[in-house]
Amino acid sequence: MMQGVGTLGGAVAVYAAARMGLSAWKHQKLAERNRDQAEVILHAAYNARRALGYLRSPWMSGGELAAAEEKLNSSEPKWRNSIVEEKQKRLITAQAYYMRANQLLDDRTKLEDCLPMARALFGEDLENAIETLHHQFHIVRTYADAYVDDYNGTDRDFTVKIRRALFAANKRTAGEENEVSDAIDTSIATIEAICLPYLRMEAL
Repeated sequence: MMQGVGTLGGAVAVYAAARMGLSAWKHQKLAERNRDQAEVILHAAYNARRALGYLRSPWMSGGELAAAEEKLNSSEPKWRNSIVEEKQKRLITAQAYYMRANQLLDDRTKLEDCLPMARALFGEDLENAIETLHHQFHIVRTYADAYVDDYNGTDRDFTVKIRRALFAANKRTAGEENEVSDAIDTSIATIEAICLPYLRMEAL
């Protein structure tokens, strides 16, 4: 009788150990999945930040401007007709921004691809941060359009806002605004706060 109880007890112990082992294995696999996805998101976010820095670089080479002008000439040979000279220059600059943005499509796409899993695994805050970061590409393109129409500079405040959007601010005085730069910095900070602990094993 006692032998039977001992055998039963041993079987229960083996079963319990197996259950605990399976639970630990599942936990490890989930943690590994989260860590891998966090790494993908961070990589995409950092590349997007670097891409936005290039897109908003205030220095534009003569080669870029020449390529932009050539693109305009090939797309619409008579584009200069009925457009004042100052606006023509701005159209060329805006086209250079569009061409930069097109070169960065892969970075934008990879960041956007992170959205479904970001929400599923890490929650709404991460999803919102990625969406905000991704949206800055659209904002820069929108202000490139506005830059063309602002050739006469009649609205000084709007002119300043356009320049803040188009040009990355490496150094700013205390209290100086730059909405796009601030949005990028805030988004990256949120992404890092959520994702970095998984890479550092703090979330396991």
